[in-house]
Amino acid sequence: MLMAAAVLLASVAAHAKEVLPFIENDYATAVSRAKTKNLPIFVEAWAPW
Repeated sequence: MLMAAAVLLASVAAHAKEVLPFIENDYATAVSRAKTKNLPIFVEAWAPW
């Protein structure tokens, strides 16, 4: 059962880039694409502290 869950998780992770097209370090492009498709922008940020 645990192995099946791991395989399923790996499969989902492998296709995540197709489902959620991330744009890294290019805010202008992200805004442009969001406006074109009339979609909101999700910003992920983190800090090591």
